[in-house]
Amino acid sequence: MSDSKQSTYFTSTFVNSTLHLITHNLKASVTPSSTLAYLPWSVQILMIAAAAALYRKRGGFYYRSAAAVTWLLIIAAYGMAASLILPLFGQRKLINWTVARLYYYCAGYFTAVSAVVENEANLETGGPAVYICNHQSSIDVLLMARVFPKSTSVVAKKSIKFYPILGWYMSLSKAVFLDRSNRDSAVASAKKAAEDIHKKETSVFIFPEGTRGHPREINMLPFKKGAFHMAVQAGVPIVPIVIANYNHLYDSKAKRFNSGVVPIRVLDPISTEGLKDSHGAVDKLTTDVRELMLNALKEISPPTLSKKSE
Repeated sequence: MSDSKQSTYFTSTFVNSTLHLITHNLKASVTPSSTLAYLPWSVQILMIAAAAALYRKRGGFYYRSAAAVTWLLIIAAYGMAASLILPLFGQRKLINWTVARLYYYCAGYFTAVSAVVENEANLETGGPAVYICNHQSSIDVLLMARVFPKSTSVVAKKSIKFYPILGWYMSLSKAVFLDRSNRDSAVASAKKAAEDIHKKETSVFIFPEGTRGHPREINMLPFKKGAFHMAVQAGVPIVPIVIANYNHLYDSKAKRFNSGVVPIRVLDPISTEGLKDSHGAVDKLTTDVRELMLNALKEISPPTLSKKSE
């Protein structure tokens, strides 16, 4: 069934159901001006669902941005509960994975943004790993959720720890927070993360660029070396994940947020076995991996929009 037929079918079904519920549930004494306040909660939920279904592909920047943030907070609240409950059943390693998948499917539906993954089998390394991914905007959280592996912790900047709901969830789920303003503290946190990778057999997921690049061209920011030091110290492989440039779909400055499908490519795992945790070795590893990811980014990205077309 085509999108237009689905929309028409859903709308007609919703209208009929709503009229039926209103007829049978509203009191005759309710005045027209106060009708909405007396609508049964089931009708209000149907109205919200209908609006979302109608606007998921028609809605613009503000609708999709609001949907993405709203679902992030809702799923983060679930994550807080999951962080307390799942460990009781010996399933701590599934906390972040379930949160990621729920967010991808819920936020992805309401924003009409999805991902198609190439070489997804490379996510399975048979053990812990350091997963790295290029960072373009806040929408990366939605796309990252599609490929987020099991038994994996998130590495994030320390300031996120103090965000309401999201920061609480990340703290409860044992995220690794790095204080980039304090080099000694950041190094100590990275070293502890490397020890946890080895001892607890838990992987980590990190954006090596350290911040959002907002690229309008097919490029990446310089990589920070923390992720590579972690991998070498723990003796685990690095798994690069490349999200195609999606400036044609999302640009916060241009207030553009369109529906669409974003390609993601998972590169072959890169072994760190035998590498020494020296500046020279880590520098070369960082440069080589960034070059591989940049080449893949150019291969899977569509042409970027020119400023004129914006």
